[in-house]
Amino acid sequence: MATPVHPRVHHRGAEPSAPAGDQVRVLVYAPASTRSAWIEHELSHTAVIVQIAFSIEHVVSALVEDPPPRPQILVADFDEIEAGELMHLHVLREQGWFGRIIALGSLPPSLRSSLAIERVLGAPFVRDALREVITLTGFVAPTTRLPIL
Repeated sequence: MATPVHPRVHHRGAEPSAPAGDQVRVLVYAPASTRSAWIEHELSHTAVIVQIAFSIEHVVSALVEDPPPRPQILVADFDEIEAGELMHLHVLREQGWFGRIIALGSLPPSLRSSLAIERVLGAPFVRDALREVITLTGFVAPTTRLPIL
């Protein structure tokens, strides 16, 4: 019997064969991006569960308001995000989402600092760059239960 998944979670290709503890949940926000095909190819891996967001409101809802398990990584195309959306994106940190953000495109250091963006991938977008960042650099980190005092 398959495990239930969130309605906005889409498996690419075959069902993932990696154990649930080894999978990383990734939320992708790339509005009207020409990089969508590249992002889809990069994230087609058995250790990655992809969730697509269609607006900043969906991003905030999926990362802050949806019940667990929530995505651990946000991949966003910052070249396609408008200024008002950038300001609304700060709600993630204000609401306590401590996941990792991977930015695509170019962005100023002040924005990188204010959103605590961990990695920035700029053009040219080479094959396996995003996949390596997600699968090979320790993004799969199990959480530990906090002790009750």
